[in-house]
Amino acid sequence: MLPAAALGETWYTFTVDNPPEALLLPASPVDGDVVITFLGDCALGGVRKMQGAERGFVKTVERMGYAYPLQNLLPLTAEDDITVANLEGVLSDRKLKRVPKEYNFQGKTEYTEILRLGSVELVTLANNHTHDYGDDGYNDTKQALKAAEIPYFTEKSVTVWERDGLRIGFVGVQYSASGDKGKRMKQQIALLKELGCAAVITVMHAGEEHTQDLSDYQHQIVSRAIAGGADMIVGHHPHVVQGFDMIDGVPVAYSLGNCSFGGTLIPADADALVLQTKLHIEGGRLVSGELAFHPISITGDEKYNDYSPVLAAGEDAARVLQKMEASTGYAMPPFEEGRGSVVHVDW
Repeated sequence: MLPAAALGETWYTFTVDNPPEALLLPASPVDGDVVITFLGDCALGGVRKMQGAERGFVKTVERMGYAYPLQNLLPLTAEDDITVANLEGVLSDRKLKRVPKEYNFQGKTEYTEILRLGSVELVTLANNHTHDYGDDGYNDTKQALKAAEIPYFTEKSVTVWERDGLRIGFVGVQYSASGDKGKRMKQQIALLKELGCAAVITVMHAGEEHTQDLSDYQHQIVSRAIAGGADMIVGHHPHVVQGFDMIDGVPVAYSLGNCSFGGTLIPADADALVLQTKLHIEGGRLVSGELAFHPISITGDEKYNDYSPVLAAGEDAARVLQKMEASTGYAMPPFEEGRGSVVHVDW
């Protein structure tokens, strides 16, 4: 995968009080289509006690190579403009003191190559595992991503992708939009709009784990993001598939579930989603698009997690769509081989 600069693209990551000068120049009222793929929770590594296990993530990628975890998703991720993954865990080569909690995820800094070989161009660090090893682990992760030229956004920083004057903005929010968190999210969305982003996408990491039921905090984030001007909302964190909905003309995917997830050897639920969106922009304004939901299994092995998600079809794909419908009540379009379940949106 060529670095972004070689593709005529520019990435900007910044806080609301320090927007880059280049983005303060007016954006051109351009036309164009942008294809963005969203992956769920990617835990590249896992808990320390599993580091030496033969079926664990570390030993598996040592045997299979760093292209292995995301290789089966390349028909989607290699053909788009941007792939966004939730990087759930720390990338550090140091033995750091863990934060007291049930699960702490850590992988090697060289696992950024897994992302690059999987054609992942952008990651969110707005989740509950990026501080599993405190500020040291968090900073090591950011340094590893910078060294690999993989942009990231957090709760406090936003990211803008720009190509030929066309701008797309990404905002991250974790757990809730209460108090200062909600105010910051609103400010971030407003600033990205002011900076000429044709679309602003809020990526939320929230909800109750292991249930298709939506939480009050998910509803809170969605309502406040929409009120603030977000054009689309994509979620994860529950580790299971949740549904889709259209709220005030804004598409909301509540939870994609997991993706390549090194945090567990035997998945409680292997069903998940990859969401690929095609945004159509006219005169610098988002006017229409398609959201294609591609059901996946997070493992190709029926008994164990092999950490290499596979695209689903037939009864497996139908089962995932049924779970989505049970979650929100939104009737999903029929699954089409190679296209997924496609929702058409007019903004």
